[in-house]
Amino acid sequence: MECPTCGEYGDLLHATIRKTGQQVIVCSECDLLWTHPQQDIDPARASDVASFLAQAGIEPDWQELQLGARVPPPATV
Repeated sequence: MECPTCGEYGDLLHATIRKTGQQVIVCSECDLLWTHPQQDIDPARASDVASFLAQAGIEPDWQELQLGARVPPPATV
């Protein structure tokens, strides 16, 4: 799925925060993060990866994320 913020440049990926096991979605290009992967991806609910990790007391580094599969595009009706 393309990122709603940076469009065609970034892919949204499922990820797990290594130290906490929390499931998130991240953009590979603009470094935004969504903490509720089951909800719609809304730019207004995004945080940047470094700030989110720092607030959680974790080194603000992508190495703290275990990247997973690309988020599939929404189903069209």
